[in-house]
Amino acid sequence: MWPAVPRHHAESTLARHAAGTYPGAYLWDCTLVTTFEPCAMCAGTVYWAGIGRVVFGASEEALLALTGNNDENPTLSLPCREVFARGQRAVEVIGPVAALEAELLAPHQGFWVKR
Repeated sequence: MWPAVPRHHAESTLARHAAGTYPGAYLWDCTLVTTFEPCAMCAGTVYWAGIGRVVFGASEEALLALTGNNDENPTLSLPCREVFARGQRAVEVIGPVAALEAELLAPHQGFWVKR
């Protein structure tokens, strides 16, 4: 039996809402900004929503280093750039932001080992 994991990450929820609210031409000029690199699910949702740029502070790899093999966060080792590279639209990706990464990771230190 697989544990229940969140399937409504903030990035995918925002992208779905945006796609239902704004026209594609508008979204292509928008930027989704997030703390951590979008996972494969979120990257796919951003792509299908038509959002043209993603900026993230810390990489999925950095998050995985914090969470380890935690059932609540079964991280896929699949960078968002690889997800976007398989599409027909060139989503711009900026991140990780080295100057911010340590600050963004700090609140998560020790959280996942306590769970």
